[in-house]
Amino acid sequence: MTRAILFMLWLTLAALCGSGGALAHAALVESHPVDGATIEGAPPTVRLRFNEPVSPLVLSLTDAAGRTHRDLSVAARNEVLEIAMPPGLARGSHVLSYRVTSGDGHPIGGSIVFSVGAPTRPAAATGSDGDEGTRTALWLARTGLYLGLFLGVGGTFFLAWIAPGQAVGRTGRALAVFLAVGILSTVLSVGIQGLDALGASLASLKMPAAWAAGWGTSFGWTAAIGAVALSVAGLGLHGAAGWRRACSLLALCGIGLALASSGHASAASPQWLTRTAVFLHAVGVAYWIGALIPLAVLVRKGGPDTYRAVRRFSGWAIVAVAILSLTGLVLAAIQVEEFANLTTTAYGRILIAKTLLVMALLGMAAVNRLWLTPALAAPSRRGETWLVRSIGAEIVLSLAILAAVGLWRFTPPPRALAASAVAAASASAHLHSPGGMAQVTLSPGRVGTVRARIVIASGKAVPLDAKEVTLVFSKPDSGIEAITRRARKSDGSAWEIDNLAVPVAGSWQAKVTILVDDFDTATLEGSITVRP
Repeated sequence: MTRAILFMLWLTLAALCGSGGALAHAALVESHPVDGATIEGAPPTVRLRFNEPVSPLVLSLTDAAGRTHRDLSVAARNEVLEIAMPPGLARGSHVLSYRVTSGDGHPIGGSIVFSVGAPTRPAAATGSDGDEGTRTALWLARTGLYLGLFLGVGGTFFLAWIAPGQAVGRTGRALAVFLAVGILSTVLSVGIQGLDALGASLASLKMPAAWAAGWGTSFGWTAAIGAVALSVAGLGLHGAAGWRRACSLLALCGIGLALASSGHASAASPQWLTRTAVFLHAVGVAYWIGALIPLAVLVRKGGPDTYRAVRRFSGWAIVAVAILSLTGLVLAAIQVEEFANLTTTAYGRILIAKTLLVMALLGMAAVNRLWLTPALAAPSRRGETWLVRSIGAEIVLSLAILAAVGLWRFTPPPRALAASAVAAASASAHLHSPGGMAQVTLSPGRVGTVRARIVIASGKAVPLDAKEVTLVFSKPDSGIEAITRRARKSDGSAWEIDNLAVPVAGSWQAKVTILVDDFDTATLEGSITVRP
């Protein structure tokens, strides 16, 4: 059994390693100036827009003279970053590198190139994808955190509520070890999370910037709440029965709050549903898995209360399994979206592996409830040995499940991949003239009904606060005359047009008319290619 579980995890890891590349959960939708653009004057700011809200981690500009500027001022507003450029940028090509973190705590990096006057050198490579040693350490730290939360806190809850008459003794000391491992892993996870966000190696763990970056991600809330839950559970190992029950119940709720505060579900919609599902799922897992170690000790020791405690746990376990199944299905449906994604994505393959492990765990639990637990009431008490062995196998399966769940930190769900693909599938064109410039983006960039987004600026890339923006779309070679649409102001210097019909693929002529004020109008023309 153990070899089969380890082999399954090895296959999953091999599949992940073979997928190659960094897996990010946010995508750059547009930049202004556009990547590769040549503009007349140095822009005071560069605007980056992503497909979801992000937080800046590292920003640097390599100018045309080869100097690197790292102290760039940035303003973050949801999915938009506005980065102030150093004054007096010379003529030539400049490379802006960025590394940001998305709402679920995962980093993304890249670079854009713009030229002032004329290009002088090719674009630089995109940002670092991170360090493999850091990723491995992060997986180990997350697994340690799960051991503390589920085995430590869940075991404390079992001792306080399911088997209150059992002496804490060695079981309490074992649970205290898991709680200590969880606290240590929680602390280390913050720093390693920061290393992963910055794309740094483990050698940089002593840098304050790594800890600040990790704390600044959404995982900071998970770490803070998780540490409190682990500490409260530790207090619940001692004292009067009422005190132990109160502490263990609070700690159990803390698990749900901690895991619902970051990760894939924190960025999925509708969040009221996904966060609630994660909360209930985590509490159910802690109740079930956390009971295994003290349950095995209780059965092995025997005693008059053993049968009643096992039956009490088994009865509530039915409720826990029902909650786990329902919430698991809800989260899987939201994250996977399509059945085919189960086999075509790393996230789906891990979900399959986890599901198989859970099914095996459910099968063993059913055997325990239907046959081995009733055998405890027999005078021969022959069921005790088999029940202890079965619980031991459940513990091994549970550890494998937690290890598999830790791999999800590096695998974006199909939901996020689909959002990134939609963002990357847009069509865009950069229009400019001495009087101004505009970036026109069609989403999606194919035939059908699309949304047009127009970001306008002056000839020096200074955002314009225009009074009116109009888009004229035509394709004379297909006999399609001008389609004129007036845009509505979206935010800042961005304007949008909804439900723009594009019936034919190919190169379209785009003309943007900008009414700057009552006396000043700028007209920009160019072409944009629409896919079939």
